[in-house]
Formats: sequence, structure tokens, C-alpha cells
Amino acid sequence: MQSLEIISVNIWSILVSLANLLIMFLILKRFLFKPVQKMMAARKQQVDQIYQDAKENRDSAINMKQEYEARLAAAREEADGLVRNAVQTAQRKGDAIVAEANSQASHLKQKAEQEIAQEKKQMLQDVRGEISDIAVSIASKVVEREVKKQDYDGFVDEFIKNVGEQQ
Repeated sequence: MQSLEIISVNIWSILVSLANLLIMFLILKRFLFKPVQKMMAARKQQVDQIYQDAKENRDSAINMKQEYEARLAAAREEADGLVRNAVQTAQRKGDAIVAEANSQASHLKQKAEQEIAQEKKQMLQDVRGEISDIAVSIASKVVEREVKKQDYDGFVDEFIKNVGEQQ
């Protein structure tokens, strides 16, 4: 009979075990599951908040990056514009300096040409005066005596000597 008692089912023992299990379940539910669920819900809310903050920060960073790139592009365009303006200004000033130098050179050349023409004119007048003086002196010598070929050659030689001495 002892071996039957081990195999036998005791309903009171099962009922007490079930009651213990039910009480343990209610105690664990009340003191363990609800606080754990609250903690899990709070933790989930924190994680969701972290994800939300991370998304907002990422969106903000993207917006800041786009704004930075736009400002950088504007700054580059402005710098390029300033460089272009500086180059154009320098080119205009260089062209003005070259034009002024050309004008001065042209003026100096024209002035030199005028001076050369004036000196040439003066020289021709001086030569004409000397020639007329020589012609008068030759004519006076010719009038003084009769001219022969040999005398004429002598006058020319004398004329050449006198011209050489006067210079």
C-alpha cells in the first residue's frame, strides 16, 4: 500500500498547491509585474524620447549643413565677384596708364617732329642766307673781272674753302 500512496493523487494537496500558485501569482502580479511593466513603459518612453531627440538633432544638423553650404556658396560667389571686380579695375587702370603713356609718347614725338621741322627750316634759311651771301660775293668778284673757265674753277674752290672755314 505504500507504493500506492506514492502513485495516488491527493486532491487536497493539488488544491493547496493551486491555491499557493494563485496567491503567488497575485502577489507577483501586484508587486513584481506591474512595477516592472511601469518601469518598462517608462524605459520605452525614454528610448522613444531619445530617438525623437536624435531625429530632431539630425534634422537640425542637416538644416544647419544646408544653411552652411548656402552661405559658403554665397561667400564664394561674393569672393569671386570681388576678385573679378579687382581684376577689371586693375585692367582698366592699366589700360588708362598705357593710353596716357601712348598719348604722352605721341605728344613728345609730335613735339620732337615740330622741333626738327623748325630746326630744318631754320637751317635752310641759314643755308639760303649763306648761299645768297656767297652768290653776292661771287657776283661782285665776277663783275670786277671777266670770268674764264679757270677763274670760275678758282671761285668754286675758294667758295668751298670759305664754307669750310665759316663752319
